[in-house]
Amino acid sequence: MKRVDYEHFSRFLMPYSPKARGEELYFCVKRADMEENRYRSDLWRWKDGAAVRLTSLGDAAGFWLTDEGIIFPALREKKDRERAERGEPLTVLNLLPYDGGEARKLCRLDLALEGLCPLGSGRFIFTASVSRDWDAALKECGGDAGKAAEYLKRDDCRVIDELPFWFNGRGYISGRRSRLGIYENGGYRFLTGENADAALGGLSPDGRRLCYSCADWTGSMPLSDRLYELDTQTLEARDITVREGAQHYQALPLSGGRTAALVNTMGKYGINENPKLFMREDGAWRLILGDGAHSFGSSVGSDVKADGGFSGEEHERDGRLCFLDTDGSSTQLISVDEAAGEVRKHAAPGLNITGACLWKEGFAVTAMRGGSGVELMYIGPDGEETVLTDFNAGICAEYAYSAPEPLNFINSQGREIEGWVIKPVDMEAGKKYPAILDIHGGPKTVYGSCYFHEMQLWASRGFAVMFCNPTGGDGGGDEFADIRGHYGEQDFADLMQFVDTVLERCEFIDADRLGVTGGSYGGFMTNWVIGHTDRFKCAASQRSIANWLSFHNMSDIGWYFAQDQVGGEPWTGLEKIWAQSPVKYADRVTTPTLFIHSDEDFRCPLAEGLQMFYALRYHGVESRMCIFKGENHELSRSGKPKNRVRRLREITEWMERHLK
Repeated sequence: MKRVDYEHFSRFLMPYSPKARGEELYFCVKRADMEENRYRSDLWRWKDGAAVRLTSLGDAAGFWLTDEGIIFPALREKKDRERAERGEPLTVLNLLPYDGGEARKLCRLDLALEGLCPLGSGRFIFTASVSRDWDAALKECGGDAGKAAEYLKRDDCRVIDELPFWFNGRGYISGRRSRLGIYENGGYRFLTGENADAALGGLSPDGRRLCYSCADWTGSMPLSDRLYELDTQTLEARDITVREGAQHYQALPLSGGRTAALVNTMGKYGINENPKLFMREDGAWRLILGDGAHSFGSSVGSDVKADGGFSGEEHERDGRLCFLDTDGSSTQLISVDEAAGEVRKHAAPGLNITGACLWKEGFAVTAMRGGSGVELMYIGPDGEETVLTDFNAGICAEYAYSAPEPLNFINSQGREIEGWVIKPVDMEAGKKYPAILDIHGGPKTVYGSCYFHEMQLWASRGFAVMFCNPTGGDGGGDEFADIRGHYGEQDFADLMQFVDTVLERCEFIDADRLGVTGGSYGGFMTNWVIGHTDRFKCAASQRSIANWLSFHNMSDIGWYFAQDQVGGEPWTGLEKIWAQSPVKYADRVTTPTLFIHSDEDFRCPLAEGLQMFYALRYHGVESRMCIFKGENHELSRSGKPKNRVRRLREITEWMERHLK
């Protein structure tokens, strides 16, 4: 069989965002194009047992089902692509008939649409990213968009006067808002003010009520928002906020005038607290489910998937509300009884579900299990799985795959921690192999047993791979996820105990040839590990945090995340913050370390990696830093395909140099 190579991720097709229309299913399929160094995404339909591609230009990355046909945004004319490349805000919506034929242009808007909710008869509610700088440039240039784009490019002074002033994947956002608007009668207008940030919720079954959350602010963005219900005919909005000072994640208008909402009340467990489920009836909210055990989303990692969440318009069936949920190391389909709050699981453990919708008597999902890639599946009423597509079957059959083997243990707190070991491909009896400890990000995410390209690459090149879900991760409830003010304590202890357990049970691993790597929180923990133990012969720290002081004042989320998670701010909790900063312990490090960072990573800014690299070099430790231009925090998952290859090659060759 073939061995997994650096470009293997590009061979996978990644279906996502399934939506149902009667017996038919519609979804997108994404893939990496190595030749063009970009990603392509097209619309597909599953009907009568077969999947058929509906578009072929690779430019359909989202869609909405309407009575008239399928609406999707795409810039298909050369003049539109040129306008977008110049920096003009532009969205072109296209309409594809259900009965076949070519897509036609529905409308062209001088807006950067972010969300859309079709209302029928050519009307839709939308959210659009609106920039104060763009509006000023447009006014300066007499309304000429082309001249305004050139004006902004020539302007040598960027002004920022808000927090956050930049955001990962979006760049500088000072003076930028996501405004709510309506398109009707061939034109659009905004429904929220110029300082309001809005996010779309759901639409009621009769199409009359639409929910949206909104925060109206200047200076510093608040963590809380308010919830509104919009009459789609009169366009009158009323405030139906569930809790003051809360974050309203999702609101679902239901039949009979009822509304369900997922809300983070930011109580005992802070910003990472799991949402509570509320129901509004007769003008009053009541709590349905608030036990803190459910995150109402999927955080199971993989580098060969595209996420779409619960993409169906309907969430309610037979008096129960349906959601995705992270359950241990799996994504679960759950339904919640609206009256009693009782939770029912609908899928077998081990799935990594990337998208779901109600379909027939069960669910249509895009999901992966074990060594397979993502496929379209049907989950029946009793949890039975029927795989509907075979996008990746040939890949999985052609290449050697080393299945993760469970290796759980009981930590010092008496809690079972899930872990896995991947053996080297074609492992020989009696031979010792080097091993890599891979630490997940978040910290509130999880690893599972599904396919992970980078881990399989290492296994194909003679490494064992170790990974687990230490304290602080998702899938185990609020208390398990809560490591606020204690980063580097129980989580670090769990990781080291896991390595000890692996070495006890896996005699084929050479204890003198261990490497460690991880990204984001995993990068923080890699920095922490090398400052607290010398058991690893090399490390690769990716998009990391080195200093909570600088992170607090530089990261797009630092101004609230650092204070909440580390337990203080630079002016009132200096000692506590510094004590949890890996760079404090850099003078203890002896481990040769590779640093991977991106120059447009505004989540864990470049300065974090540079500080740790500088500190190690200052103390004479072998170090290397790779800075990827034009990439952000998502390099390993959605960076340009060739940069993903280079990143993985740098890490692998570093490990081979020091462990082989």
